[in-house]
Amino acid sequence: MLWTRFLGLGVVSLVAYVIAPQGLPRDAVYAIVLLATVAAFVYRYSKEPGPDKRTWKYMAVGVGSWGVGDALIAMAQLSGAQVSTFSSSDVFYLLGYLVIAVGFARAADENGLVFGIEELLECLVVAVGFGLATWVFVISDNATWSLSSAMALWPATAYLTVDAFLVTLVGSLYLLTRSTTVPFLAAATGVVLLVAADFSSYAAVNTSELYRSTLPNALWLAAYVCFGVIALHVPDRTVARIDRSSPFKFGRTRFAGLGIAVAVTPLVMAVQLARGVPVEQWGWVIVIASALVIALVGGRMVCFLNTLRLQAAVLEDVARTDAVTGLASRRLLRERLDTMLATRGDADVFTLVVDIDRFAQINETFGYSVGDSVLREIGHRLVASVRADDLVGRLGGDQFVVAMRRLPARIDVSDAAERLQFAVSRTMFVHDINVALDATVGIADTERPEGSSIGAEQPAASPVDGEAMLQRAHVALTAAKAGHTRVGRYEPEMDRDRHDQMRLLGELDTAIRDHQLRVFFQPCLDLESGRVDRVEALLRWLHPREGLIGPSMFLPDAERTGMLPAITALVLDEALAQCSALRRRGVDLAVSVNLSVRNLLDETLTEQVAAALAKYSVPAHALEFEVTETTAMTDPVRSVDALTSLRSLGVTIAIDDYGTGYSSLTYLQSLPVQTLKIDRSFVSKMNSDETDASIVRSTIDLARSIGVRVMAEGVEDAGTLNALRELGCDGAQGYFLGRPMPAEFLAEAVAKLNSETPTKLEWELARERI
Repeated sequence: MLWTRFLGLGVVSLVAYVIAPQGLPRDAVYAIVLLATVAAFVYRYSKEPGPDKRTWKYMAVGVGSWGVGDALIAMAQLSGAQVSTFSSSDVFYLLGYLVIAVGFARAADENGLVFGIEELLECLVVAVGFGLATWVFVISDNATWSLSSAMALWPATAYLTVDAFLVTLVGSLYLLTRSTTVPFLAAATGVVLLVAADFSSYAAVNTSELYRSTLPNALWLAAYVCFGVIALHVPDRTVARIDRSSPFKFGRTRFAGLGIAVAVTPLVMAVQLARGVPVEQWGWVIVIASALVIALVGGRMVCFLNTLRLQAAVLEDVARTDAVTGLASRRLLRERLDTMLATRGDADVFTLVVDIDRFAQINETFGYSVGDSVLREIGHRLVASVRADDLVGRLGGDQFVVAMRRLPARIDVSDAAERLQFAVSRTMFVHDINVALDATVGIADTERPEGSSIGAEQPAASPVDGEAMLQRAHVALTAAKAGHTRVGRYEPEMDRDRHDQMRLLGELDTAIRDHQLRVFFQPCLDLESGRVDRVEALLRWLHPREGLIGPSMFLPDAERTGMLPAITALVLDEALAQCSALRRRGVDLAVSVNLSVRNLLDETLTEQVAAALAKYSVPAHALEFEVTETTAMTDPVRSVDALTSLRSLGVTIAIDDYGTGYSSLTYLQSLPVQTLKIDRSFVSKMNSDETDASIVRSTIDLARSIGVRVMAEGVEDAGTLNALRELGCDGAQGYFLGRPMPAEFLAEAVAKLNSETPTKLEWELARERI
């Protein structure tokens, strides 16, 4: 390689210089090495394609300027003249130092300048401190400090100061790259040789003669060889820099160097005072050095504060912008909503939270990067679906927000919600697969809901802010999802319901412990025999302040928090205890108990049921478990396994609220089901709505075709009961037959219903007589 040959020849030349006689032979060797170094820089300049090209130009000019200075000194020495402490050669030396320092400082790679303004200022601070120390403790004669003598000696200090600057630049380069490549080692060695040469030369300087002996000249020559190696070594790859993204990543080494450099000025002052040197002889030096250090440190602090300001702006932008979609973040949404609300005048502000249904499947199937692409596409679609002055943002996950301000007569917010839903549901291909997405929308606005009034619970319409608007829209979204609708609009009752539910959830553990949960029973009539053949166990909370509370107010939250198994165990125990007591009194009834998803996923459920049956000596066929279609479909495999295991005990299984879920006939056939319970929403309107009547009729036919029993819920009047009998329904349940009641009233209610209800045959005969 070219650089190794140059290094070898350079070492040979250095040896030749040392052994050559004084005068022209040495000067010739010195000139050859110097010219070869300049040629190396010119060669690298001509071959360099990258942004570092100008560095080699600076280096060639700088070393060439040194060569001119060396030539002037050589000519003076050959002529026998003395070389003063400041001569014309020093002009070229100083120019060369300046150009080389600029070349080092302007070094660059494909990522830009290697040294930032921060590193340069730090290096200058260190250089000034070093220059002051060398001036006071090495070069000057403290006894004869005068301005005229100082002017004669200042070039020596300038050389050593620039040397210190170059040394600190090399140190900074190491801190930036942590690299020990050949060019770096050559640069470090060359600069150290320069410092050693200048120090050895100027340490013995006096006001009349500049001594240049073999040692400093050999050191300078070795430095030239090192610089030539830097020029001729072309690295295979660019050295990576460490992360400088944070202004706080200062580093202990850099901090220590700066601290020492700044401390030089007061240290010199203390030493001079201890020496007894009059202040008038050195005070001006301290003033100049202090001014330079203060200016440089001030510049460094300005850079530091500017970096902090830029980073604060970046962080502010990041905080206000969603990283995935580029839309407004939650913070910006709140701020803009606050502004809309404060300046709305007669207009209304609408906030719509758009939740993407089934988006989790995108991440699960294709990964998060594809999911992010889908989110960005949805964001573009939502922006295109609203006006330019409307605000579109992303709350996080799969939820977006659209905020708009309109005059009341200028908008139908339901139409706006439908447009947003259509934008989400439009055809979208992901990896050549047509992905079908839908959206559920929650709406909140500043209008007073119809029928609302100012009363004791709501003394005044308090001002609403952006956070409250987002919260209300989210409450409406949750209500829409719970009600299986696609659009929900906020009503104050929703908040009150949620507050009540959260409060009750916090009191539920105490309710379980203090036996406040009660089991009520509702009769279920067998239409064939006209007798009550079973009762459904229904949970109620006898709250000490609120009175009787239905399960919908606390059971969903109880299931999410893990308290449901204890509640189910309580209901099962009470249901079997009452069933056993009734059977001992001669009332032969079965009892139905509802199960949730969490119950079906409990691997110990079958063991618990078997133990409870044995505890109360209730036959397994007298116990029925009810599950909804949605519950069974949440985890079909485990649900089938759990229900099959229960069925193996001899208990019966019923599908509750049939018709509101999404189970297919094929799936029903895979379940060990003995009863279908038609949801009350169809039964209660079957005599007034032909569609509901058709659903009830077809469900009864379906149950008959697959060999299961069918029971109708929600029987509220005699007409509905007669219609069910005509359709051949097996059983009925509803307020017309009996409301849920405490266990102590159950035996009397069952006896009364049995005595008053005709059998199917008696009912048919009575119809014929009519």
